[in-house]
Amino acid sequence: MPIFDQGYQHWQGRLSGHGWRWLAIARHGVRAQMQNRIVRLLLIVAWLPALALVAMLTFWGLLEQQAESAIAFLSRLLPPEVIAEPKDYRAAVWTIAYSYFFKAELVCSLFLVLIVGPNLVSRDLRFNALPLYFSRPLRRIDYFLGKLGVIGFFLAATVVVPAVGAYLLGLAFSLDLGVVRDTHRLLWAGLLYGSIITVSAGTLMLALSALSRRSIYVGLAWAGLIFLSHMLASALVGIRGDTERREVWQRGMEQWVRDHPPPPGVEMRGGIYPSGRITARPGPAGQPPGEEERAREEWFRAWSEVSRELNAQAEAARLAQASTDWRPLFSYPNNLDRLGDWLLDTDGAWVLMGRTLERPRQLVGPMARGRGVPVPGGPANERRLADRMVWQFPWYWSAAALAGVWLVSVFVLSRRVKSLDRLK
Repeated sequence: MPIFDQGYQHWQGRLSGHGWRWLAIARHGVRAQMQNRIVRLLLIVAWLPALALVAMLTFWGLLEQQAESAIAFLSRLLPPEVIAEPKDYRAAVWTIAYSYFFKAELVCSLFLVLIVGPNLVSRDLRFNALPLYFSRPLRRIDYFLGKLGVIGFFLAATVVVPAVGAYLLGLAFSLDLGVVRDTHRLLWAGLLYGSIITVSAGTLMLALSALSRRSIYVGLAWAGLIFLSHMLASALVGIRGDTERREVWQRGMEQWVRDHPPPPGVEMRGGIYPSGRITARPGPAGQPPGEEERAREEWFRAWSEVSRELNAQAEAARLAQASTDWRPLFSYPNNLDRLGDWLLDTDGAWVLMGRTLERPRQLVGPMARGRGVPVPGGPANERRLADRMVWQFPWYWSAAALAGVWLVSVFVLSRRVKSLDRLK
């Protein structure tokens, strides 16, 4: 890229400090990306979860004021205990609402980085623009911060700004200063989580962009890393869960069938699955079913009850081992999601909601079971919801995985983007 000498021209503007020179690169990059129609459309789509969060916090503020419209709407979604004493569940409900918001925005953010990030460094490499950048009083760290600032602007517009705006609107509709005491940690956690997403995803995208001069290849590499890693982790987790559940159920059922052999007339498939007609039917002329048919029906009821109990035991065993399961770590989005849940303390919020839902089951369960009404199997467990809604492996596993990815990204950038005296 030739640079022609146009002669000396005196600078009439105001000189800024060296620490803000990266801002010129970020400002130019944001201005160029905002001309992309797809980027503007994704920004609009990314604000839809924010509108849902604002609506939820608004309804909750009206519920605390005992507004009839809010009570009528939220009574269909929340237990009666929560509707009766909303302030006791304020922190938990706000936390769960923010958790869903950040999960949705994480997906939007990854798509947005896919559109914005591929050409940030690859285009400079393709057009050999690095000598033009570094011929000015600009360091490599300024160049990196400027490019990262482009991604940071769009991620802040989709994650941080909506979270802060929804929090302020939630405060306005609560009309109670106590909400600040109960929920202020969500504001700081949201700011920190947005920074983690920006630094981690932004640095990773810049590293991928520096590996190729073609933006299309960078986009494909990002999509493969994000989506294929998530599919791999989901497949590994699913295979492990199904295998362990089948082993627990089959081993327990084989032992029960040996201890309680089926009555005559019951055919077994695989030694544990009954087949054929099991339910007793009335005899001719309305006569009651025979003893053999009643025996088959009673045995099948016992088999069904044992099957439900074994399924509950298998699910409990799977959840008990979730805290040591390393398979979700293969997914980059899972690691970001795990850190977000830890920062928000989503696990504690779901435990409180689960404790509220388990109380009526403890009371109604024995009576319903005696009347033949189906109820969820297994003993009372206040962690039933938390174990299903939140990853249970240690958060620092995800922190270590993301730190490793960040270090590799920094190493790649330092090798691919060289200072002016090392450019060839």
